[in-house]
Amino acid sequence: MVARVEPRRGHLGEDLVNGINPGFLRLVASHGATSADGGTFEGVKTTLHSGTVTVPKLGERQAGISFGTREEEYSWRGPITWKLWVGQDNLPRRFHAIIRFTPTEGGDVKTMTLNVIYRNWGKPVKITPPPKHLLTFDW
Repeated sequence: MVARVEPRRGHLGEDLVNGINPGFLRLVASHGATSADGGTFEGVKTTLHSGTVTVPKLGERQAGISFGTREEEYSWRGPITWKLWVGQDNLPRRFHAIIRFTPTEGGDVKTMTLNVIYRNWGKPVKITPPPKHLLTFDW
């Protein structure tokens, strides 16, 4: 089945492949996801949601792997096989995806595996900026 749900425009990053992105979650929910007992992950009982969705456009950018629902010339397309473990508190715990990049014009297929762990929900986050000598503004 090929995806036909377009992410809402104007929401930066809603076209990224990850387990906490509303755009990606809307896309996969519209394509027959299944749910099962996910066992326990890091001491939390989980439900495993999973499925496969084929998108006509795949890309990459600094923020991660992006998807699109309209094919473009000289781009990549392909299936995304995904799994999302969600705790009883409805917070995601782990996201796993296998993405197969197939060139629209033919050529070698490339595969990427993405594995993300979500933890420490509700705990304070401390971000330490890098030292000034590691910063650059030469974009």
